[in-house]
Amino acid sequence: MAVAKRTLLAFGEKNLDAYRKMGETLGRITNRDQFLLAMSWGYRHGMRVEEFKRSNTGPRLEYLKPEDNALMAAIQLAVAGDAEALKDIEQRHMLAEQYAEGGILLLQQMMEEPGDFARSLAGEIRAELAKLPRAD
Repeated sequence: MAVAKRTLLAFGEKNLDAYRKMGETLGRITNRDQFLLAMSWGYRHGMRVEEFKRSNTGPRLEYLKPEDNALMAAIQLAVAGDAEALKDIEQRHMLAEQYAEGGILLLQQMMEEPGDFARSLAGEIRAELAKLPRAD
């Protein structure tokens, strides 16, 4: 497996304010958590931004946990449809950034709506979780 050439997963330059606002609204949330939330939200809602200017800010790869990499690999496999693609770590990181960019756009829309963003987000997450099959 190839080693990553980069040191971080970049937030989109145009949306740095949205990440800052989300961090302020949700309280103690790390760059890693913000990125993973935006990436997951973007993927779940099919929102992927392929072209955007990368910033020099985002979660450092060294702070990612094995489960974070597994989530990004699952998204990569779903998009590529071929297990061979998993060898391409750069593609995995690129897809993660693209879905995070799409996700932060959706989350920014939610933050601009009236009401409590954190409660609204929690409600939507609960609704998504309720759709999952239960392991009884």
